[in-house]
This record gives sequence, structure tokens and C-alpha cells, in this order.
Amino acid sequence: MVEVMISLGVGAFMFVSLYAGIAQSTSTLQSAREKLRATQILTEKLEVIRLYNWDQVNTAGFIPTAFIDHQYPALGTNTSNKGTVYYGTIQLGLANVHPKYTNTMRKVVATVKWVSGSVTNQQRMETFISEFGVQKYVY
Repeated sequence: MVEVMISLGVGAFMFVSLYAGIAQSTSTLQSAREKLRATQILTEKLEVIRLYNWDQVNTAGFIPTAFIDHQYPALGTNTSNKGTVYYGTIQLGLANVHPKYTNTMRKVVATVKWVSGSVTNQQRMETFISEFGVQKYVY
């Protein structure tokens, strides 16, 4: 009888450990997916801005300062199934470069925030854009 009780205790401990491991790995995977989606959103926003021409960049209001995106944006207009909501901001300012280039360069900072469980997460990317940048070669 004692042996059966010990084996049941060991089995219960192993089951609880297995369940905790699976739960932790699922949580880690979801967190990695959210961070990857945040990186995709930021990269998309910055690459689009880098393709604007210099007049567009310097036009007030042309580049939106805030945006909202979702983890699964391809699900159409049904907002209840789109997953995590990402709230983003874009700041356009002067680049901290040599004074000779101050009028021909801008610094762009894009930030997204999202809530996962009860934790607020944030990710940020920065880039420089130039009057004589890639858009002169694309268009």
C-alpha cells in the first residue's frame, strides 16, 4: 500500500511538472509571436516612410503620428477575432548629425505598445531618411 501511494505521488508530481512545462512553453510562444508581429509592423511603417519623397516627408500631416494594427489583420472587418491590438506612434524630427546635413536628413522613431495578459509591452525602431535617399532611385 505504501508503495502504491509513493508511486501515485511521483506520478502526480510528474503530471503537474509536464502540465507546467507545456503551459510555460505555450506562453513563451505567444509572447514571441507578439514581439515578431510588433517588429513586422514597425518595419513596414519605416520602410514605407523611407520611400516617400522629400516634399511628402516635410508636408505637415502627411505622415500619420498614430496608428492601430492587429496581430491578425487579414481577418477582414471582424475586430473581435484579430488578436492582440498594437497602438503605434511615429515621431519625425531633426537628425542629430553634422550641421551641414541638418536640412537634408530627418530622424524617424516608430513605437508600438500592446497589452499581453496584464503586462504592457513596447517595442521601438529608429531610422534616418534623407532628401537624397532611396526614393530618388525607385520613382
